[in-house]
This record gives sequence, structure tokens and C-alpha cells, in this order.
Amino acid sequence: MKEPVIFILDNNPIHRSLLKYHLNINKFESVYVFQTADECLYRLQKGVIPDFIITDYDPQHHFDHTLIARIEKSSALPRVIFFASSDDPILAINLLESGATDYIVKTSRLDYGINELIKNIKYLIRAKLPV
Repeated sequence: MKEPVIFILDNNPIHRSLLKYHLNINKFESVYVFQTADECLYRLQKGVIPDFIITDYDPQHHFDHTLIARIEKSSALPRVIFFASSDDPILAINLLESGATDYIVKTSRLDYGINELIKNIKYLIRAKLPV
């Protein structure tokens, strides 16, 4: 089984670092971090195709449903998981309908959300569900 490639897209450097750290200690080694959607899309255009993109919901930085459309235009087919601060069920439904694989809420205990996120990634890998 090939090592999954994971992109983390979040403008908060602490969240990026914590998420990468937790993924690494859970044996996910191919983890790339990006501060902007443009950095992430540039890497996609250079041929690095991730299995998962974990992103915050932040329309000011283009981390929203338009990101999924921009990823699809790049011919990449990763699973996009929103790891967001907003606990808005309508937003979550809209993002899932736009093509996101999952929507996990960041809580005040960020480690709870990270553990849920890693559990879901492991499930998707084991289940080999289609994109």
C-alpha cells in the first residue's frame, strides 16, 4: 500500500504545525503544508497529487467551495476535508454537496478535532472508498 500524500492548507501557522505533527506521529510522512490556496494549486500543477487536502474554511483566503472547483480544474482528484472553525451545519452541507469528503469542526480542544480527522483519514484509506 502506497504512503498517502496529504496537503494541509491553513493560514494559521500553529494549526498547520500541530496538524502536521499529529499526522507524522500517526505514521503519515508525506505531508506538505501551505499557507495559501495559490501555493497549494501551484504544487498540484507541478504534478504532486495528494490523496487528501485538509483545509480550513476561510473565504478570504479562497479556502472554500471554490477551492474544490479549482482543484478539479487541475485534474487532481484528492479527497478534500474541511477542518474548520465554523460549526455551521448549512455551511457543512453546502461544502459536502460541492464535493468535499468530510467536514470536521475545530473545537477549543484542537487535539479532539485532530484525532477525529486522523481517524477519518485512516478509515477512508482502509475502506478504499472512491473519490
